[in-house]
Formats: sequence, C-alpha cells, structure tokens
Amino acid sequence: MKRKDLFREGFKSVFQFTFNKADEFTEAIKEVWEDEKTPKGSSTKTSKRPSSKSKSKPKPATVRKRKTKMFQTLALPPGVSPDFFSLCTGCNECIFACPYAVLFPVTVQESGKSFPHFDPNAKACHMCSDWPCISVCPEEALLPYDLSGGKPNFGKAKAITEHCINEKTGEPTCEVCLTTCPIEKTVKFKGNLPTFVSSTCTGCGLCVESCPSFPKAIQIKFKK
Repeated sequence: MKRKDLFREGFKSVFQFTFNKADEFTEAIKEVWEDEKTPKGSSTKTSKRPSSKSKSKPKPATVRKRKTKMFQTLALPPGVSPDFFSLCTGCNECIFACPYAVLFPVTVQESGKSFPHFDPNAKACHMCSDWPCISVCPEEALLPYDLSGGKPNFGKAKAITEHCINEKTGEPTCEVCLTTCPIEKTVKFKGNLPTFVSSTCTGCGLCVESCPSFPKAIQIKFKK
C-alpha cells in the first residue's frame, strides 16, 4: 500500500470513529432536551382526573426554547461553486487533501448529509497556491478561482484592540499579523494598532492563528 493510501485509510478510520461518537452525542443531547420538555413531577402513566370540587385549573407547563450558536462561525472550503450543496457528495476527499488538516465534516441533521467546513478563528486556511482541496474534488463542487471568479471570501478580519500587545505597550511592538497576511497591503497600521482593508481581506484566519495575544486581538467576522 502506498504511503498516500495508507494515510487516507487512517484518516477515514479516524473520521468514521468521530462520526459514530458524534451520533451518540447527538442522541444523548436529544434525550436531555426531551427530559427538559417534560414538566417536573409528570409521568407517562395516565393521571387521575382532578376532583370536580377543585376550582383552580393547573397552569400549562412552560417549555423553554433553546437557540444554539453552534456552527455560526464556520466557513466553507475555498472555491465553492454556486451549486455546492447539491454537487457535494460528502466524499471528504478535500478534507484528506488539505495539507494543514484545516477542513472537517459537519453533518446536517435534517438530511444526514455531511459537508466540509473550517473555522478560521480556530485554524486558518493557508491559501495554498495549488489549492489541493479544489483540485481533488471529483464533482466540481469546488472550482478553481479562474472559473469561480475572484478570490476566497470567508469573512473579514477585525481588530480587537484592547487585546493587542501594541495597545498594552503603547508602541509598535508586534507586527505578526502584517508579516503573515498573504494579501499585500491588506494589513495596515494606524499609529501602533492594526487595521484591515475589507476590500482585499479574504478572512482566511492566518492573522488570527499567528496572533500571539490571548485572548486573540483579531477575529474573523462573517456576513449575517
């Protein structure tokens, strides 16, 4: 077996284990939510009818609705075609091809189908010159940029100045975001603090990944 095929089989086994555990986790969450929807003290057994002498009617139980923010900060891979969600088969070839292990599958609960995503605020797209994730796609769900047009547009970088090292030192101590940005003249400094040109920023997340501050002084914002 070739080394490439060996790594691919290894990745597949790891992701299959992850899928199985994710399904178990999802089922556990469903059980917890169903338990919370059931009013305290209630039982599945048939309850006795209230006495006719009782004048006050029991108040209906209030069910709290939860809104999850999960996956709101995820981006699709580079080169997504306009018909990405209908063309993508969830084969994970782009995930295996990414040399930086940035992409991972996210399953849509309604359809049970998985699609590749990444979180630029956690791990950046390295903007590979040969776009291996695109070239390996067998369904043309990911298109080369001479066909899909323009450049990646995952989101836009925004400085959180109160976390920036330069804000604390009062001097241009750190310029890591400038040196790691792959797009020329996208990072500029106003005084000693970084700013980002929205017209050229791709939201790849390299500036976030390289930022030495904690919490991070840069965040990728997404379109609402």
